[in-house]
Amino acid sequence: MTILVTVQGNIGSGKSTLVERLRKRFHGTNVCFLQEPLHIWNTITDKDGTPMLTLYYGNQKKYAFSFQMMAYISRLHMLKEAISKGYDIIVSERSLATDKNVFAKMLYDDDKIEEVEYKIYLKWFDEFQKDFPKEHIIYMKTSPEVAHYRVNKRAREGEDIPLEYLKNCHQYHEDWLNTNPMERLLIIEGDVDTDKNPEMIDVWNKNVGNFLGLN
Repeated sequence: MTILVTVQGNIGSGKSTLVERLRKRFHGTNVCFLQEPLHIWNTITDKDGTPMLTLYYGNQKKYAFSFQMMAYISRLHMLKEAISKGYDIIVSERSLATDKNVFAKMLYDDDKIEEVEYKIYLKWFDEFQKDFPKEHIIYMKTSPEVAHYRVNKRAREGEDIPLEYLKNCHQYHEDWLNTNPMERLLIIEGDVDTDKNPEMIDVWNKNVGNFLGLN
């Protein structure tokens, strides 16, 4: 059976960097890597050509439900396709469960997703979640301040994100993952700057290998 490994963490926590490191670590093996489908999200625009991600950050109340459904559908499509190809391990940047337990819930709690929209979302989630293997989670635990610095440094289009939002997002990750069974959870301290401490890459690779029983 395919093992599903998801890399979780705040915006700017270092998820994409870790996934790329793992891609090099497991090169040549029957492992599939799924990064967050930003390329798909950027193809969905309004009539003026503004990408959905930019619209969402500019007006969350208006675009919250649309964005969450877009994120879910694109992630679901990639995961189903990967499972159908029979990989031994699938490593995914975030997951369907992240959208439910962090982003959709946060928007609902902030009254940015209506009650009826949230019920539709949960119904959609439950319909497909049972078809997938349980997640083994690698959590890039990064302080909101460090995440905010990285987001500003990379200056990705559409990511003008306030620190307060990242603090809120961090807390939702903590609340969710603190309830996860420890045998399926590996925590990596994401505040480390791997440019200044490159030896940590080897430590992370070893820890992940042990976590997945591959060493």
